[in-house]
Amino acid sequence: MWDWRQATSGAGYREAPRYFRINPANFSGRRLYRIVGDANLFVTNSCRELCASANHHGTPDASWLRENLEILAPFSVLLVCGKVAQATYTKSGYEFARKLEIPHPAARMWTNAMLDATTKRVRELIQTK
Repeated sequence: MWDWRQATSGAGYREAPRYFRINPANFSGRRLYRIVGDANLFVTNSCRELCASANHHGTPDASWLRENLEILAPFSVLLVCGKVAQATYTKSGYEFARKLEIPHPAARMWTNAMLDATTKRVRELIQTK
């Protein structure tokens, strides 16, 4: 996890927060809020280490991810964003029926059509609750 806030790594911490509310002004945050709308959105990461930039990555930790999801549960829909998160989620053994695997919100491949389809699918999953 990249500590874009410089709030924890600057204080000497090396472990990422278990979950947080993503900044809606952040690029990924804008996309996620576009997808989920006015939701109670929390984000967790697959890696527990804080990194120096968005281009660096920690080591995926399936146990840590599972613990984070157990802490956050219950939730309406689980978005698993990006290949690293998807592989780590699978290894975690966590099961949730209303899960949607999507590209990372910062991926360049997103189109407006993809965003609209993903938004529609999230709303459908919420209604199956």
